[in-house]
Amino acid sequence: MTNPVQHVVVYGSGIAAAMAALAVSRAFARLGTQVTWVDTGEAPDPYAALVAPPDLVTFHRLLGIDERALIADAAATINMGQQFAGWSGGDAAFLHAYGDAGSPFASLPFVQHWTRARQAGLRVGLEDFCLAAAAAKQGRAGAPGDAATRQAVKQGWHLDSAGYERLLRAACEGADVRVVSGEGAILRISDARLDRIELADGELLAADLVIDADGALVAGLDPDGVFDRAGFCNRMIRGSAPAFDPLPLYSRVAAHPAGWLAMIPLSNRTAIEFAYDSRWLSDADAPATLAAAVGRPVDTGPPTPLDATARPRPWVGNVVAVGAAAGGAPPLDGAELLLLQLAIAQLVLLWPIDRAAMPEADIYNEEIAGARARVADFTAQHFRLNARVGEPFWDAARAASISPELAAKIDLFAARGMFAHFNHEAHVEDSWALVMAGHGVIPRSFDPQVLLVEDQALMAEFQRQLRAVASDVHAMESHADALRRMRG
Repeated sequence: MTNPVQHVVVYGSGIAAAMAALAVSRAFARLGTQVTWVDTGEAPDPYAALVAPPDLVTFHRLLGIDERALIADAAATINMGQQFAGWSGGDAAFLHAYGDAGSPFASLPFVQHWTRARQAGLRVGLEDFCLAAAAAKQGRAGAPGDAATRQAVKQGWHLDSAGYERLLRAACEGADVRVVSGEGAILRISDARLDRIELADGELLAADLVIDADGALVAGLDPDGVFDRAGFCNRMIRGSAPAFDPLPLYSRVAAHPAGWLAMIPLSNRTAIEFAYDSRWLSDADAPATLAAAVGRPVDTGPPTPLDATARPRPWVGNVVAVGAAAGGAPPLDGAELLLLQLAIAQLVLLWPIDRAAMPEADIYNEEIAGARARVADFTAQHFRLNARVGEPFWDAARAASISPELAAKIDLFAARGMFAHFNHEAHVEDSWALVMAGHGVIPRSFDPQVLLVEDQALMAEFQRQLRAVASDVHAMESHADALRRMRG
């Protein structure tokens, strides 16, 4: 390369800035790339927590973050899924677990055989055939016996945001990342690019590539490049309640008349996220409604707005926006960390080979816009499929417009238990199946090839899979034992 990127500046604070600086340094420092993090110094929300999907476990290997540090510094607990309660009214609940929804049989996906059996009167839910769901509900985690079973169970993390940020910062300081204060910094823009950053002490930082975790830089280069995306709640109260004992392996997302309440189990507390629509619940009444919904003492912060914006072009000139700077993430399904991880991983994959031309920007923008759309679809299905009746918030959520891609997914699954595939998919088919079936979508028909399997053979296979799930769960560790093992 004759004109490589040599000077990278990460501008902003928080998890997005620290993760981006660490990932770039670990990927490119050995090639002579210098990374400077200009820390703008915003204090982390002491109540915030993160639901990290299983993909982050692999990404942590690039970052050099191990499970022992997560447990010690970020109050981490194992995350095997999210439970959705009351989205159909009443006390009904289902678990979106991170694992296979049954094992394929006779060269067809399990959901096809399950649909056939449901049509014939089977009353066993799809999640009952999911090892990850059964294990999570029984408080069992860790690595079961054989490799095939381990492949069927995926595990992520529940993380304290402030602790996770401190952990990433320490990793940056221990790597080849220079961290400087951004207080009083002046941004120098020239020819539609950020040329240099002048620090308060007069130092000029060269910037071949700038990663913007703040939003000010990309807004300066592309002030009209932001739009409002569909959102279902506009306010959130975050707080803390005492820790659960024993610690569950999933977070709980319970619907209430004007939104939802998420309870995220950490080792030292339970993080609370109370999302609501201010048209149907005022800021003045929200704390009392939250306290009643939790049913336990809750220490809370003030209501804050939820960001419902997005940038279709997060890479402008030599500035790449990540995290909230690129737009707000849907506040469900671990979307915040998933989108951040995808953005940073895509930047590493499309690392510019010419600091002046950067033709990779157009490809990056297309990839990230597509991923954001598919992640938003996954969250939007909860609202389209909710069955709460006679409540203005939920009636409006069910009637809200959805993308053609999501409409196609719901229609095809409802028709025959199959999924339409689009570019930039971020969730596997079994996750879609578990959520749609959990929300009460039972396919009306199935692939005719399942009729080639004899009824008795199918019932024997169902019984075999249910016995295997029970046996594998019994062989797994408790959540507490798994955490103790990971601590070393």
